[in-house]
Amino acid sequence: MVRVTRRRLLHRGALLTGGAAASAMLARCGGSQAQEGGAPPAATSTTGAPISVTTPTAPAGSPAQATDAVRFAWWTDVGYPTPFQVSTTGPGGAVLLTLIYDTLTWKNEEAIIPWLAERWEAAPDGMAYTFWLVTGATWHDGQPLTASDAVFSFQYYRDHPYRWMATPMVASAEDGPDDGSVHITLTQPYAAFLEEIAGIVPIVPRHVWEPVADPTTYEGADRAIGSGPFTLAAYDSAAGAYRLEANEGYWRGRPRIREWQQFTVPAEARIQVVQQGNADLSLSADASVETLIADDSPLRVFATAPLSLVRLVCNTERAPLNRREVRQAIAYALDRARIAETVTRGPAIVGSAGVVPPETPWFNPSLPQYPYDPERARALLGGQQYTIELIADTGAREPDLMTPMLAAVGITLDVKRVDAPTRTHLLSEGAFQLALTSHIGVGGDPDYLRRWYAGEEANTFAQGSIFRHDEYARLGEEAAATLDPERRRQIVFRMQEILAEELPTIVLYHRRFYWVYDPRVFTPMETWGGLMNGIPFPNNKLTLIEG
Repeated sequence: MVRVTRRRLLHRGALLTGGAAASAMLARCGGSQAQEGGAPPAATSTTGAPISVTTPTAPAGSPAQATDAVRFAWWTDVGYPTPFQVSTTGPGGAVLLTLIYDTLTWKNEEAIIPWLAERWEAAPDGMAYTFWLVTGATWHDGQPLTASDAVFSFQYYRDHPYRWMATPMVASAEDGPDDGSVHITLTQPYAAFLEEIAGIVPIVPRHVWEPVADPTTYEGADRAIGSGPFTLAAYDSAAGAYRLEANEGYWRGRPRIREWQQFTVPAEARIQVVQQGNADLSLSADASVETLIADDSPLRVFATAPLSLVRLVCNTERAPLNRREVRQAIAYALDRARIAETVTRGPAIVGSAGVVPPETPWFNPSLPQYPYDPERARALLGGQQYTIELIADTGAREPDLMTPMLAAVGITLDVKRVDAPTRTHLLSEGAFQLALTSHIGVGGDPDYLRRWYAGEEANTFAQGSIFRHDEYARLGEEAAATLDPERRRQIVFRMQEILAEELPTIVLYHRRFYWVYDPRVFTPMETWGGLMNGIPFPNNKLTLIEG
């Protein structure tokens, strides 16, 4: 069997299998009424026409060209697609917004590139940026997009933050020196500004949002007007289904598909719906999906870089995890390679004690990595017995593997399985001892190491990260403001050393995502540093635009 990597696209075949759950899901996709968690063919829409699942029209064997629709089987509803109402439980909402809204900069396979801003200049001290906007861009309602909209956007976000990425470092935004230019002043230099702010924060239409006092509750029909390559045609919150239509007048170039359809499918059925022809694209963290796709299938598998991680969050302010020795003992007690291999059904990529994935340029290779060593764990515990409560998702497999490993060194794991909203609440309130969570966006700029523990990370999977450490906090602020790449690298390396010594979080493993797709209608792209702030997903909007 050929091992899938992100740089090798494999022809595999559709093994037409599936249990009762998958069969029921496929029936729903084919025309029956929606059931809980399903992807209905005709959902009642809150905006626009009913959502319908179509069949791609590209001929067999042709490359991805203009076609009717790309149908994306996703795992959850992501909220109403505005910057103020989208869900922050995982990256799905933020990625969907990129199809509807544009940003000043963007990223391709190699670098940060101009987008709404055709060029920019940075002040020598890094305290200000001037952007010159493209001409001819329009909003979905036909009104021109101007520098006034960009100025307004950053001003509006000060009082009404974008849910995925706040902008506390933006001191002011005003008209630039020329027509069509914007001047942004920062509170301090921010090394990640072009990638993490200019490349993530959506520019919104002033004529829509200026009269709106509370954008989190606004329900106007114009609330999803953006300038991106697709417009929102329909949304069904109960089914987690979206239908986006091509913006034929898109300033960057005509979208090569008529529709982007995104709908919620249970984990056990997502790959099968692609195999059965009821979706064109889906994903799994289970490496065994490559064995489900036979050599003669038109389907392919794209494996992302291992820029996602599964980790334990330690509440360092509650006993016994307020003791570093206990946290270190847990790391030694867990056979993380076995956990990774069992859960992902693929080769283990044991988590770095410094959090940063090994495949990024920010990874510090000189860290202690806590190999599996129960004797060392018992020695650190000094004969003490502990009971520790672990909160985990209802379907998580890791706790079942962890429980006997920890019991062998004297730690009883009391597993409390909760749904996602409950977990988010417990994490945000600090009402836990130990939590199992995951994080997808760790492939880009390492400023997430600061944001996690400064309370600035929007992704709910990063909440509950409690770590009071004066040197670490100081280094995080210094790294954010340091423009010299080598000096910044040294600071980030030191931050990883502190994480590896103190272990406020224990990364069990780094993981890939395996995307099954139909190459006749979709072409994956490996974005430099990951989409936005490091999300290792291949559905960059550049793949959906001609030219």
